[in-house]
This record gives sequence, C-alpha cells and structure tokens, in this order.
Amino acid sequence: MKMERSISEFAHAAMEACEELEGFTATETISAGPIKAEGRIRYRRPGKITLEYRTYEDPLAEFEEKLAGSELIPSELLGMQIVHDGRGTWLHDVKRNVAINKLGRRLYSPLRLPDGIAEIDMMCHLVRDFLLRDDGQEEVNGKKVRKIGLKPKAQERMSLFKDEIFPLKRAVISIDPETLFPMRILFYPSQRSPLYYIAGPSTPITIEYKDVLFAVPNEDLFSFTPSEETRVFNEEEMIVTDLADKLPFELSLEQITQRGYVPRDNRVLITANEERDRAYAFLSFEKKGTDSKQTSGISLRVGNYLSPDMNRRRALLADNGEEIDLGETKGRIIDRGSLLKDEIPESVRRSLLEIGWQDGDVHWFLLGEGIDRDDLAGIATAVANGSEQASQTEK
Repeated sequence: MKMERSISEFAHAAMEACEELEGFTATETISAGPIKAEGRIRYRRPGKITLEYRTYEDPLAEFEEKLAGSELIPSELLGMQIVHDGRGTWLHDVKRNVAINKLGRRLYSPLRLPDGIAEIDMMCHLVRDFLLRDDGQEEVNGKKVRKIGLKPKAQERMSLFKDEIFPLKRAVISIDPETLFPMRILFYPSQRSPLYYIAGPSTPITIEYKDVLFAVPNEDLFSFTPSEETRVFNEEEMIVTDLADKLPFELSLEQITQRGYVPRDNRVLITANEERDRAYAFLSFEKKGTDSKQTSGISLRVGNYLSPDMNRRRALLADNGEEIDLGETKGRIIDRGSLLKDEIPESVRRSLLEIGWQDGDVHWFLLGEGIDRDDLAGIATAVANGSEQASQTEK
C-alpha cells in the first residue's frame, strides 16, 4: 500500500480490512497514567476471546481492595487463563487448579467496562462515525504507521430504538499501511464515559498491539475442558425467592430484610461446584428513605468455600480487625474507612464497616455502608444467631 493515498481512501481501505478480518492473535497493552496491563490475546469473530495477563499494574485496584474488597486483584489475574466463548467466560486459576464458569464477558481489564480488549470494531466505522484528519506518520513497536486523528461527528446519536453515546472526545489511531491493522489507539474519554473517571480529564488511554498474527485462531481454542483434577465451579444468577435448596448451607435473609433492607434488583449470585456441596453467594441490599434515595447499603458474602475475595477478607479481619461479641458467636470487625484515611477526605468519608464470623464450615462477611457500628453489629448478631438456630433445627 502506498502512503500517498488520501486520508479518505486510506480510511475506507482500513474499514474494508476490518470487516474482512475474521480473527487474530496479538500482545495487547492498555495504559492510562499509572495503570498498565499487558496480555496475550486471541480473537475470533463473533466476540470470542482468550486472554492471559503477563503484567498488571493498577493503583485504582489497590484502592478498591481497601475500600470494599475486589473479586480478583492484579496478582491473582497474572497467569490466569481466561476464555470467553461469546456467551460466558471460563477463569482457570492454574496455581490453585480451580476453574469458574462465569456469566457473560468477564475479562477483568483495568479499564473495567468497556474493557477495551481486542478493540478493533471502531475501525469498521471510521468514515461513518468520525471526522478524519491526517496526523502524519510515527513508529509503533518498530513499525512505521500512518496516524489518523478522529473526532466523533456527534457525541450522541438517537433513533427510535437506540440511544448511542460516543465515549470519547477525540482519538488518534495509528494504522500499519501494509496490513491496515490498528497498532495503537490513543483516545481521551468524554465526561459521559465511565472511563473518564479512571483516566481523568487530561490523561489519554492507549491501546497498543504488537507481535500480531493474522491466522484465524482455531475454534476449539475458545472452549475450555477442565481436567479430572480441576475443581470446577459454575456461577448462576437467580431471583432471591428461588434461593431455597440452592445452597449446601442454610441462608435466611429475614434478619436483614425485616430491618428495611431489600435485595438490590431482587437478585442473588451463586457460585457452586458441580456436586453442589461447596458454594458461596453474594447479595447486595439497600435501604431507601422517604424520597426513594438510598440511605445505606449492605453486602453479604457467605459460603462453605472461600473464594479468593473471601479469603482476603478473612485475612484482613484476622490481621487488622478487633473481636466483637455476636451473641452466641464471636466475630471480628474492621473499619475499612480507616484504611483510607490518607486517601479520602474526612468531609466526604462515609461509614464503611465489615464484620466477619464463622459458623461451622460456613464463613460470613457483612459489609455495611452508611451504617453505624451498633446497627451493623445488631444485624450481624441477628444473622449469626438466626443461622445457628436454623442449623441446629435442621440437625
């Protein structure tokens, strides 16, 4: 391909190449200020991805872990095999030999959502969606590329059935003139994009590709077959009223709901092994005032199997919490806000307390936001003694 093509001709050629691309393999790097993650990806249309992170630095993840805990932290993601078949996602923790079949697309990008993994579809709409500017040439990972400046023709496009918001103010895309593949995408999120609050108003987000192979990855690479030794768990979401008999332990929510808290969206997330004798559940509750605005919230994590998240909570409470009396049970309590006293101004800090306890082989973690210590301790005491009484009744 000759560089003397007009910017419009070059963009049209890149669009055609994007539409014809059935798949690729590459090393992708995502960076935004101090955030940086790199992984090897495979992509096959429509929307199938495998991913293995090689490096992962994310100060925001460290903040989130202190604030309320995280499902997975960067060190746990390194080396994990992630396989998305276009519907669900398999996470294979090779170190622990545990595999979880999760709902939807879960790639754990430092960008959160949208995740930016295997992001090439914008190439298919260059001329339709953007005003184009010739930004000259540069070198990306040893390749000479042509740069196109992009600005959305409109920040929002509405139709009868769809309201589409463009998540960027402007962007520069660097395209290999030989393969017409985007070697670098640099963009500034718009204020209406969730990414704006990760990168900030003046920090660009950069997505780079290198070591690109254009052979379409085999279909069987996007399915996961665990070995006989692998512990397999499946995630499912259901309405709260269907919770009965879905867990290998007793879980009554009455002690929480009778205090004015209602399950958010009336949903519960359960992760259980194939024999359904080991499982853990996550529920989120909210209490609303007379103006229908949330005044406080509670999240409950409970299970007779400790997920990595629950294991970290148990360790945090053991190392930094203090003992608390929960009636017939002893628990531990921690003020998570104190972990962030140097990072969150006192004027905007809310109460964020967590109580954990163990009943037999079942571990309970109750996190309260906007609730004082006595109220949260009262709820935990009622739940702990209610679950114990139910367990004794069952026996």
